[in-house]
Amino acid sequence: MTSLRILTQQHRGFSIPMHQHASAMILGKSGILILPWFGQTTALKKPHLTKKLNVSRSFFQVQSFSSLVSRGSDAIRKQTAREYNDSRLLLQMDDEPPLGLRSAAGLRNMSPPPNGYGEGGGEEEQRMLLIDGNAVLYRSYFKIMARVGYGGLKDMGSEGDWVLTVFTSLLTILRLLEARPTHIAVVFDYRGLTFRHQIFRGYKSGRAPTPDTILQALDCIKPAILSMGITSLEVPGVEADDVIGALALKAVAAARTKVRIASPDKDFFQILSAQLRILRFAPKGSGIVSFGLEEFAQKFGSIQPAQYLDVLALMGDKVDSIPGVPGIGEKTALKLVHEFGSVENLLERRSEVVLKRARESLMLDEGAILLSKRLLTLRVDLPAHLLPYNLDDFVCQSPKDQGENFMNLLQAMSPYIDPSVPQDLEKRVRKIWKTWQVPQQALETYF
Repeated sequence: MTSLRILTQQHRGFSIPMHQHASAMILGKSGILILPWFGQTTALKKPHLTKKLNVSRSFFQVQSFSSLVSRGSDAIRKQTAREYNDSRLLLQMDDEPPLGLRSAAGLRNMSPPPNGYGEGGGEEEQRMLLIDGNAVLYRSYFKIMARVGYGGLKDMGSEGDWVLTVFTSLLTILRLLEARPTHIAVVFDYRGLTFRHQIFRGYKSGRAPTPDTILQALDCIKPAILSMGITSLEVPGVEADDVIGALALKAVAAARTKVRIASPDKDFFQILSAQLRILRFAPKGSGIVSFGLEEFAQKFGSIQPAQYLDVLALMGDKVDSIPGVPGIGEKTALKLVHEFGSVENLLERRSEVVLKRARESLMLDEGAILLSKRLLTLRVDLPAHLLPYNLDDFVCQSPKDQGENFMNLLQAMSPYIDPSVPQDLEKRVRKIWKTWQVPQQALETYF
């Protein structure tokens, strides 16, 4: 088994329970944790059975770098078929009831759970930043591909596309860090099938295969984030949106905690609150816009953020192959939710809908709307064995190795691109580390 050698006691990686077909390597607080291939129920119930290996004192050897970024993609594709049957057990343990479909609105006033975020809050204001890692990576990838298409990167080497994707993603994360959060986590999607595929076999069936550039970049950006002193999370069987939503609401429930979610995904509108805002990437350029309750009211009128889930259910999502209602777009969906309050009420009174086309489509519905709502609901009630963290696990702090591991990573990738790019990245990272050593006020623009 190939493993990446990392001095992980200097960083904050976490061992996450996984099932028997999951990837073998997980970063742990005291070293690399290799999960044995025993039955998934045992693995989930007894994560302490994971085997700790001795860890070398180097980040990784340059000669093993190519194997790091190329391994695994074929295996991932081959195992997805069998993962469907395994993934359904991830969230339905026999010692816990199956996850309900409680809405985000019903969880906003929840109390912090035992050993939850409430213990790490303190008296000072906490500012938590949750970053959608996949969204950042894809955005960077398409920016690089656009530059290649317009002839702006003629001298790029054969490995330059994924290397530039990694560097552009890290620069985006650093720009978000300029908002000066006190706590941060970058969350990535699980590569295999999730519980939504159990609910609906056609979920995301229309998506194109993940580009090899993205797969290569993913294998590198996660250890890079850890070596920067930032927590990186990926929960088996659960999408990043659900993990982010669950962490966000736990943080909001803690005293004096403001939360910002960096993502372009409208699904997060359903959990907006006075303490929680979305940092959305501008469609063009590198701008970031803060979106909260005020902006939501200006854009969508009198409906509540939780009701935007009903709007999404009516619209569906072509990207994720979520059906919705044929012929109903956002404008019509907003009118219907404003008038009827929820899709459940709308379905009971569908014959009262004035708009002819919408009424005809609703009369033909045989469950697609409620299925869409179920698929689009953020699962913010993830059990503790999947998210065993408290607020202190996400504190922003510079790495104890003074950035040696991170600089080794930059050095390994530097031959593939213009040297000015890693130099600029190193300069910005060191500047961020200095701000973490001396707490500073947040930028009002974002927090």
